[in-house]
Amino acid sequence: MIERRKTPRVQMPGHEMIRLELRHRVQLLDISQTGALIACETLLPVGARGHIRAGLAAQPFASEVAVRRHHPRQTSRGLTSLGAMFGSMDDRSKRSLELFLPRNKH
Repeated sequence: MIERRKTPRVQMPGHEMIRLELRHRVQLLDISQTGALIACETLLPVGARGHIRAGLAAQPFASEVAVRRHHPRQTSRGLTSLGAMFGSMDDRSKRSLELFLPRNKH
């Protein structure tokens, strides 16, 4: 077999770990001060962590999230529902969330 690499590969010891971060499109089903119900094509495991970005009434919102539970609700497109808890977020996102939530209370 002809070698096509310009530089050699180096075998890694078995104890070296890296994290491969993947992007998943999610649908925001509902939101509260502490978390959100999201729908995703991929069943993410409980404990999975990530970042979520959204526009709340034209204001930017971004937060770290952690999947806390699988929700039995199925969406019309067959997506899996996941309960996610917010982690750290910047002051701008906190303010966007605070301004958004009261407007939608009934």
